[in-house]
Amino acid sequence: MNKFVEKIQTFARNNLSITKQETIFVVLLFLALFIGLSNKLFKFDSNQKATVQFIRRLIDSIAEAERKTFVGTDIYGNPIDTSFVDKPFKSEFSKLTESDTNVKINLNTASRVELMRLPGIGEKTAQQIIELRKRKPIRKKEDLLEIKGIGKKKLQRIEKFISF
Repeated sequence: MNKFVEKIQTFARNNLSITKQETIFVVLLFLALFIGLSNKLFKFDSNQKATVQFIRRLIDSIAEAERKTFVGTDIYGNPIDTSFVDKPFKSEFSKLTESDTNVKINLNTASRVELMRLPGIGEKTAQQIIELRKRKPIRKKEDLLEIKGIGKKKLQRIEKFISF
């Protein structure tokens, strides 16, 4: 071990122009830094352990809630299949069907994802509805006929789910 320290000191004096005292000081400084860092990393008191456990539980609960409510799109911009989501949350994000007669989506305030719940409305058409309502408020269902991709048949399919 002594020979190793002497080799480091010789290298430092010859190549880095550092004196023996400076070398000892730097080694002691790094040793103190290493001891302090390892003490900080590996020594937990009971308060720190409780805090870490609380943070882990909090993160787990947030992840669980997000798992139940996350809605994204596939590579084509279509809403993802939410059939794997628990039943209470499924109706919140899935496409509307004939049995969802009590659900009304306000075309002037709905988000893009909410608009995509309408039958036959994808991401592009939902974005066009948002752009239309930015230009002027949507006051009647016939206003939707201005949007490319919405014809009379599609309007008939979605009219029972929309409000203004």
